[in-house]
Amino acid sequence: MSENDSQAPRTPPAPPSESVFTVGESEAAELVKVAPRDRLYAILSGMGYYKLSHQRRKQLRYIMAGSVAAYVAAMAIFGGWVVMRSRQERETVFTTPPPTRTYEPRKLEHRVKVQKRQRSSSRPAMLPRLVAMRPSELSLPEIKVDPKIVHTTFQPKFKAVSGKGLGAGLGTGYGADGFGQGVSSVDFFGIRARGDRIAILVDVSVSMVEEQKGGVPGYMRVKQRVENVIDALAETGLFSTTVFADAGQTLFPKMVIASDENKKKAKLFIRPYNTEGNWGLTQGNVSQSSHGLPAGGGTTRLDLALTAAYLQGADTILVISDGLPKVRRVFSADQLSNFQAERNAWMQANAGRVAAAQAAAASYAAAQAAAPTVVEKVWVPPTPARPPRPPSKSPPKEGQAPDMGDPGAPAQPGYWREVVHRQGGGGGAPPMPQPPPMPDPGWWSFTDFVRHLTMLYEALYAKQGRKPPQIHCIGYQIDEDGHQFLQSLAKEFHGKYRRVRELR
Repeated sequence: MSENDSQAPRTPPAPPSESVFTVGESEAAELVKVAPRDRLYAILSGMGYYKLSHQRRKQLRYIMAGSVAAYVAAMAIFGGWVVMRSRQERETVFTTPPPTRTYEPRKLEHRVKVQKRQRSSSRPAMLPRLVAMRPSELSLPEIKVDPKIVHTTFQPKFKAVSGKGLGAGLGTGYGADGFGQGVSSVDFFGIRARGDRIAILVDVSVSMVEEQKGGVPGYMRVKQRVENVIDALAETGLFSTTVFADAGQTLFPKMVIASDENKKKAKLFIRPYNTEGNWGLTQGNVSQSSHGLPAGGGTTRLDLALTAAYLQGADTILVISDGLPKVRRVFSADQLSNFQAERNAWMQANAGRVAAAQAAAASYAAAQAAAPTVVEKVWVPPTPARPPRPPSKSPPKEGQAPDMGDPGAPAQPGYWREVVHRQGGGGGAPPMPQPPPMPDPGWWSFTDFVRHLTMLYEALYAKQGRKPPQIHCIGYQIDEDGHQFLQSLAKEFHGKYRRVRELR
């Protein structure tokens, strides 16, 4: 440095700029070498970090991409596990506590306010009335009390007077139970259901008492739970009870009010089924309806039980069963006509073969009649005595008749029996050509059940402007096919479904 330079006045440094980012002289020189598109990034991060990140940019990208991929894979696995676990069905071991009957307190205060406003208004007073869609189907309990001794707080008090004039009585004597809604809230094996016209359908087929399902004691617990449901019905509501197996049997032809007497009848109606000497159900009073699909018999006739519930006008249907209902289809008139036309066409095409076979059969019969006969004696050995056997106390197998026992038989001695043989007469009658047999109509599918119930709804509910009933289903110790059927049935008719594995 020269002397002049040392003596020259120094220029004071410029005050610091208000900008947050500053670049030194060395960094400015290096910044010039940076590509224009990366200068802003270099200024923001610093040249040292920019150089380091520039060298390892590809490595950091790989690390970042791997981290993101691992995170996405972990979330997908964990999320899938959570979804599958939530969708996985758990078999229920259900223990139902005895129902607690609660009574909603009357809202007297609101009623008094309404009455006061009606009296002060010029409009006619609104009196409580009991209204039914079909009054002929409404059953009221028998009142076995002398009405002269009935006293309520709503009865007006009158004072006897003499003279002439008009009466000024207000007529405010309301019935004490006239405001009941008639809606029952029940706990049906864990399903909460509500309705004012409830139909209870119980499967009484012999498969319900199989040993692997708990036998007779297990089914007794099922009937006890059903009795608890009946006890929990509101006293002002309506209900009916139907059992089904190879047939259908209903206790009441119409809905009845849930009085104590009717509840007792319903419980006594269910108890004898699947007990000793009363296995299953082969005959009943429920027949097919002309409004639905025709059926040709079957087992686990849930179709008959549902038909009875629809005919009674139920708005809530409770079903408990252990298997898939098997209902035989019936050919329609058009299908029978088509089959008969095919049969006639076959007869015309094979008329020559049929005639030849008939002539050969007649010739064989004539030769047999003309052949000589030979009488042969055959010894029939004696049979020992068979002791009597009482009826079995065990339930029969599904599809088999109950064991009614054996009255026994005495011993039979041996004897000779004469047998007549014909000699000659040909080698046997020729086979007769057979027309094609009628095809098997098969069994109802789930679609057939839905169609059947839809037809019943259109004939019995839609014309009255009523909604279709809700169907709640319980699968008791049920197989997979029955489980899928009842689950789909409940879903189709806006009900709930639960699979019960065991009752304790």
